[in-house]
This record gives sequence, C-alpha cells and structure tokens, in this order.
Amino acid sequence: MEIFGIGWMEMIVIGLVALIVVGPQRLPQAAQTIGRLVGYATQQWRNIQQQIREPMEQEVIDIKGKLHDVARDVTDLEPIGDDAAGKTRDKP
Repeated sequence: MEIFGIGWMEMIVIGLVALIVVGPQRLPQAAQTIGRLVGYATQQWRNIQQQIREPMEQEVIDIKGKLHDVARDVTDLEPIGDDAAGKTRDKP
C-alpha cells in the first residue's frame, strides 16, 4: 500500500530521519502539527476544486439546455423530401 506514492520502507526511513532531526520529545508535537497542516491543505484544495467545478457544472447545464432546445426545433421542422423539392423547381 502506498500513500502519496511513498511505500512502507520509505515511510520508515522518513520516520527515522524525523526522529533523529526533531528528537523523541518533540516528535509527537511535530507529527500533530504536520497532520494539521496536511488536513488544512487538503481542505483548501477541496475548496479550490469546488470553486472551479460549480461554474463549470452550471455552464454544462446551460449548454445541455440550449442543445435540447435546438434538437427540439430541428425535429419540429418538416422534412424536405423529393416531392417538396420537385414542387419548387421549374420543370423543363
């Protein structure tokens, strides 16, 4: 199982490096701070996606409505067949 493209072995190495750099006393607090930052970043990313998605979805709904209206107008037209074309032409 991978998280963000990082396997378990890489996670263990990152944990060991963090333990050495931060120290055992401050490691839980550092992990909590990092967790909060990742949660905040994830929430902000979701908000950005929603702000982008909503106008696009409305645009798609508007376009579908216009296409439906055009399709209805086209199907309401009378077909032009050979008989109708022959009536409008001058016969030699």
